[in-house]
Amino acid sequence: MKIHNETLNIVLNQMPLVPPEAGGIIGGKEGQIILWEYDAGYFAKGCSYCPNVNFLNEVIAAWLDKGYDFMGIVHVHFGGSKFLSDGDKKYIEKIMKAMPNSIGKLYFPIVVQPDKQIFSYVAYRSFGDEIVINADDVKVFF
Repeated sequence: MKIHNETLNIVLNQMPLVPPEAGGIIGGKEGQIILWEYDAGYFAKGCSYCPNVNFLNEVIAAWLDKGYDFMGIVHVHFGGSKFLSDGDKKYIEKIMKAMPNSIGKLYFPIVVQPDKQIFSYVAYRSFGDEIVINADDVKVFF
């Protein structure tokens, strides 16, 4: 995942330091993330992020109208866990299967609080309906 330094700093600083979890979407051009939209979401529990899908879809549509690509979903984890939960993996698979074929991969970074660290995962379609999720390096550019 290639992310602009300024965008990364905004993402890290907008995420809450205490539960409930929150998140947002990332976007950009030519494989470089330069856009971020925060989403407090809907909260079922303190340790889950339920995105405001209608709001985020409106943001994605506006980005597309301006020539930007939707590139993924970010959410926060508390307590130092940098790994995707089983629930995260199931949700990623559901999102990927709902995407049009023109979207071959998406990033699913996790912001770890309270440390303000980011860990990236990339998901893509493999053979048939299989969704592959791998850890991904975070590359910052200026």
